[in-house]
Amino acid sequence: MELSDAEPQAAARSQERTPVDVRVETIQQQLATQGFCVVPDLIDKQTIDQARQALNRLLAEEATTDTSATGSQRVGRLVNKHPVFIELLCNQFVVDVWQQLLGADIICSSWSANTVFPGHESIGWHVDYPYWSKQAPWPEGLMAGQTVWMLDDFTDENGATGVVPGSHKKAHPPEQPTDQWRDDGKVLTGTAGSVVFADGAWWHTARPNRSKNPRSCLLGMYIMPWFLPQEDMGAQLSDVEDPPELLQQLLGAQQHRPRTVGA
Repeated sequence: MELSDAEPQAAARSQERTPVDVRVETIQQQLATQGFCVVPDLIDKQTIDQARQALNRLLAEEATTDTSATGSQRVGRLVNKHPVFIELLCNQFVVDVWQQLLGADIICSSWSANTVFPGHESIGWHVDYPYWSKQAPWPEGLMAGQTVWMLDDFTDENGATGVVPGSHKKAHPPEQPTDQWRDDGKVLTGTAGSVVFADGAWWHTARPNRSKNPRSCLLGMYIMPWFLPQEDMGAQLSDVEDPPELLQQLLGAQQHRPRTVGA
């Protein structure tokens, strides 16, 4: 059977597709339907171990009375605290995914770590920036992508992230009460080194940690360059010696700055 004029072109395009293309398409499909996609074991064990060790040191150095009171701890300004955090922020596969979904000129809105300790009990359903800064209903289409790097195994027992599948389509924040588990919630479990790609409009929450060990992750938000980032990423860039070009872009070096027009 002969191929039509269009078929050889389609076959050629199919042959040009790489494994990365296929994985990105799968992620894109799951983001569109359920609002998130878990990619197992994306980061190698050596890198994850290095990141966890660096974070554990920072958790000890930066602990406050609030840490004990809340049972959780955030660590920010990761770019300036260990080279492994720069390596992960600039992970080529992660960046490729968000560039294909959000555009080649994406920037990083925030880059931090979150740890829930044994005994952490609270639930707080929310969406991510910039959605919580904008009045609902939100426009259709992806504006921001959240990325969760699992530094520990995420289990039902240790407070793995909860999510409401399909909630990114609702175009508004979660309804009250936001401090209770929802019947439509799902627990995102996975092994250390796995990465969650999520629509920034997803409804999600940390969960109670009833294990004997802390549960940590890294949180990286990638956004279109015309949004103001949630963190002052430029200040972190100024403290990096000889930053690579990709890091400069992600930390906003090429982002437009307001200026005076005219006299």
